[in-house]
Formats: sequence, structure tokens, C-alpha cells
Amino acid sequence: MRTYDGSGDIFSQGVRPEMVAFLTRGYTVGQLMDDDGKGQILSLGIPGDALGLEHLYLREADYGTRVLGTAEVALVSRRDLADLASQRPAIALAFAVSQAIDAAITREWLRNVGSRDGLRRIAHFLCEFACRIDARGLKTDDCYELPLSQQQIGRATGMTAVHVNRMLKTLHTAGLIERSWRNVRFPRWDRLREIAGFSDAYLHGGAPLAEAPARA
Repeated sequence: MRTYDGSGDIFSQGVRPEMVAFLTRGYTVGQLMDDDGKGQILSLGIPGDALGLEHLYLREADYGTRVLGTAEVALVSRRDLADLASQRPAIALAFAVSQAIDAAITREWLRNVGSRDGLRRIAHFLCEFACRIDARGLKTDDCYELPLSQQQIGRATGMTAVHVNRMLKTLHTAGLIERSWRNVRFPRWDRLREIAGFSDAYLHGGAPLAEAPARA
């Protein structure tokens, strides 16, 4: 088990990792960085997620995985995990399902950036986040702690931080969200989903994998 306090890379882009990580506390982002230090956020990891399962098959990490704030991960040797998967078909199936769901989320993020306007992008991003948090039982007192800054949300949705701020204010003014620092509530959830055009079918239930090896 390893704890990251503040920030840090679990996996670095372009480096061959020897581990797979299971996120037990905190949040991460998967990001693809440019030479100038800027880049696109490709994914958001939440507690229960398996991070880097592709390292079982690929030679190097083609994107980086970075923690947001404080996070705790269980690190398992990719070789040990590959051996476990070969011996336990149920574990291998769980890994395959996790990767398939990750791919489905990536496809939806691509559609979000490519075919939705700014307001619908932010609404959809928030709806997905809420559904994933609900599936893991992580909501506290009807409130969600959003771990990303507005700049980071922009990097995930293809928008500037200024545009993200405007869209959040629009949703707030319409009574669709309530914000206090990074805590957010959705008092008109059905209307927010309607604006986003959101269906959670592509999340396929979001079953956690953080305890998968321990259950083998």
C-alpha cells in the first residue's frame, strides 16, 4: 500500500511500469502530456478503480496517471497479477470487464468533446461523476466532493477555465447545481440529466475492482 500526499505520478508517460494500482482512497487523473507541459485529461479515477491494467500487456505507459490531492493505492506487480489472472478465470474476467467499461467511458468523453456544446459538456461531466460516485457509495450527506479544479475540468472537456466557470455559473443560476468550494449538490437532478442528454447505460454499473485480488 502506498500513500500519495498532495500530488505525484503513479505511472509516468513513456515509462514501462512494473506495477498495476488499485485505488482505495482519493482520486486520480489519466493525462496525455504535450512537450510544452500542457495536455488532455483522459480519465478520472475514483476509489475502487483499477489503474493501469493495460500494463499487463503493453510495453510502456502511453499516458500518465497522477493523483489529485491525497490518495492511497495498492500496488501489485504486473507479473504477479498476470499469473493470478491466468490461474483464476474469474479475476481475468473482472479485469476484462473493467477495461471494457473504461473504454466505454473514453468513447463517451470523446463524444462529449466532439458533439456537445459547453453547457451540455459540463452537465454531462457532472452527471457521470455523480453516477460513478453513487455506484461506489461515496456520496456524503447528499453532497459530492468534486476533486478537480475548473482548469482541470476544462482539460477534461476541451474548454478553457473561463468557459467552465461561465457554464457552472449558468447551471447554478438555473438552480441545477449548488456549489460550496468543491462540494456540489444537484437539487434538480432530472433536469440536469435532461440538459446533458445523459444516460448511464455506458457505465454498466461501475463495479469496483480495488479489492479484486484480495477476493481471489
